[in-house]
Amino acid sequence: MARKNSKVDPVEPKPKSKRSKVVAIDDEETLTPAGFRPAIVDALGRRRGKALVVIGVVGLLAWGAQAVWRSAAPIVAARERYLIPADRIVMTQPPAWIVADVRGQVIHTAGLDRRLSLLDPAFPETVKNAFALHPWIASVDRIEKLVPAGVQVDVTYRQPVAVIETPFAETRLLLPVDNRGVHLPSEDVPLIRRQYLPRITGIVGQPPVGQRWEDPRVGGAVEIAALLGDVWEALHLQEITPSTRPEVSGSQQYFVYELIARGGTRIQWGPAPQARVPGDDAFAVKLQRLHECVKQYGPLDSIDSPGSVNVRGGLQVGPRMVKKPAARMVSKPEGEVVK
Repeated sequence: MARKNSKVDPVEPKPKSKRSKVVAIDDEETLTPAGFRPAIVDALGRRRGKALVVIGVVGLLAWGAQAVWRSAAPIVAARERYLIPADRIVMTQPPAWIVADVRGQVIHTAGLDRRLSLLDPAFPETVKNAFALHPWIASVDRIEKLVPAGVQVDVTYRQPVAVIETPFAETRLLLPVDNRGVHLPSEDVPLIRRQYLPRITGIVGQPPVGQRWEDPRVGGAVEIAALLGDVWEALHLQEITPSTRPEVSGSQQYFVYELIARGGTRIQWGPAPQARVPGDDAFAVKLQRLHECVKQYGPLDSIDSPGSVNVRGGLQVGPRMVKKPAARMVSKPEGEVVK
């Protein structure tokens, strides 16, 4: 009996089509990166979670610290070592024209003695407001904390540049005013000094001490007084009188001013520089004309000085007008009447 051949012919695999190759390649490309993506995502997720936990813990600690400080801050700030006594409140030395105890008045009025604490968040604002409200202080420039507990306050003081003469009962008051028209305390400026300051007349009413005059004429008058301050005495000037009504130039309205010398000379000065009137001469030009007048006609402190001087648009000098004696009726024997 013949044996069957057990050897089986190998079956050749069928060639895959191009489409199958493309699919296989696509599957391989798709599966290869996807196998690593979950691990990366998990790692990033774990790190992010830890970061959030850390941030949360830090936030809770900060919130807790703030809560504790808010409750403890008033107690700590009120400790004696942080409270500032009156003798440790230092300020800029007042100038010679102020005789008042400005520092003492501020401390007393605001109640600053041992009330200020270096740890108080409102410390700078409290100090600034206390000093800025004083009528002699123009500005608070710097506040510096000192150790041990103290404070240095640098300020700019107001300076009287003129007085406003105003009627009061049967007398007249001389109210000091600074270059911004602020009413200064009269009792702090000796009368002898006020009598020699430029005197502004024709102003009615007065604001409270420390506030500005609302009358716009005051602003121009104090500007002229401040600019003439260095030569006021040398020129023997005494008063500044503003016009009662403004002059008009086009659409602009402005007041004009007259200076009166101690000898009675009336000087037509014109508008103040701040009015900026078109065509008006500069302040320095007007002052130079006034100096020329003094050089030609002598000082303005006697009855021999000119009666009027106009420095607007040139120098014009007028003679002093002397009043004639009243006419008398004289009877003659023949009945004639003569003057």
